[in-house]
Amino acid sequence: MYISHAQPHFDVIATSEPTSDTVEVSPSKSFDDDDNLIMHPAKQRSCRSWRFGQCFKSTRYKGLKMAQLLCAVYILLMTFRYYPNGLIDPSAPLGQWRIVDVWNSENTAAGVIQLEGDPFGPKRAVVAKDRISLICLAISRISAFTMYPCIFLVFMTKCKATINFLMTTPFSLYMVHDQHELHSFCGKFLAIDVWVHTLFHCLRWGLQGNIDLLWTNIAGITGLVALLACVMVCLPMMVQKLMRLMSYEVRKFLHITFFYIFAVALCFHNKTSAWPNGGYNQVILGFCIVYYTLDAAYVMFFMTEMIETTIFNVLPSGVQMTLAVSDHFQKAYAQGGYGYVCLPWVSKNQWHAFSLFEHPSNPNLRQVFMLNVGNWTKEVHAQLQRNTVRPAWIQGPFVSPYNNALTFDNTICVATGIGITPALSVIRAHRDSRRINLIWACRDVASK
Repeated sequence: MYISHAQPHFDVIATSEPTSDTVEVSPSKSFDDDDNLIMHPAKQRSCRSWRFGQCFKSTRYKGLKMAQLLCAVYILLMTFRYYPNGLIDPSAPLGQWRIVDVWNSENTAAGVIQLEGDPFGPKRAVVAKDRISLICLAISRISAFTMYPCIFLVFMTKCKATINFLMTTPFSLYMVHDQHELHSFCGKFLAIDVWVHTLFHCLRWGLQGNIDLLWTNIAGITGLVALLACVMVCLPMMVQKLMRLMSYEVRKFLHITFFYIFAVALCFHNKTSAWPNGGYNQVILGFCIVYYTLDAAYVMFFMTEMIETTIFNVLPSGVQMTLAVSDHFQKAYAQGGYGYVCLPWVSKNQWHAFSLFEHPSNPNLRQVFMLNVGNWTKEVHAQLQRNTVRPAWIQGPFVSPYNNALTFDNTICVATGIGITPALSVIRAHRDSRRINLIWACRDVASK
């Protein structure tokens, strides 16, 4: 339905009626933080279960899925061709294909092959002597190559400086606006794909009596390390009980640290000498690790600044910060977005994401509102007690999914509680040129 309005308009619809099915999502913080997502337990479980099942049935991310399909076709073609173009034994007739070391029968018995008969070459654990083993090998290799696009995007969706730059170019026309959602989608795919890959390799090795390759071959050892690291990456972010037991800082540390271990282990999973029949790990993973690290370093050194005179206004429900950011910060992103805040007098090691909105009377000032709900924000509220001025570090600004509002001439912003903060920037930026409707649900209107 197309709606056209001659005059810009702004409506506010507010309600304070609580219900048993209330779900509060506050985009004032990024979706990877405890302090911004509040759900009733029953509703939370059903919501996450639906997301997990639906994300793989969705028609979204067609480009990603097409890239995965091409990777799967490529490795099947490279595997099931006669040696030396593929891995199939050239002496095996059609219908009796097998993958063995045509140069050394002892290698075949051990479950490995050495290409070109090189006794010093890497021993690749890809022997498949019968049809079942070939099927297992096909599934494990397909699962490995369909990981590549997801691994690349898992890194790139967290390269904040790069995303900020690309969103100012025509390339943004083809980018997903919610990068964190894409990151989560790829992460869930990897969590499943790693287990599929490992399971079918182990099944093939077990059927052929070569299960010892899991701890004697470099592919088995690095694969086992990557599998265990993947568990540590995913479980703290996906299992509700662990999320409640662990603080956000611990979960974030485990998430990043073990993903580095996961990626480094895969760099040694196979060697570039296997190219073109594999051997891409070191190139793809090596590039991602280096690029992500450089992007993070750029953000730390060139997109982070200290605001010496940050104004803190203490309210019953939280704390409002007013920051006189630099001209560089203002030019980087004129409206809205989000940033990471560090208050060294609370903790020097904690950076938390909050939506940024412009001061109503001075657009050069940025404001943040911290709802008093999480451990860290409660500590901030407890230490202040009164209005004051203290230093604060701010990192950003970064592109928010709310910035997609400029695409539409009639916008409906739906927010609950503190979730109104990113909507304020949308209203301020487009109130003179577009119709904007705000639906704001609060448990207690008087306290907001």
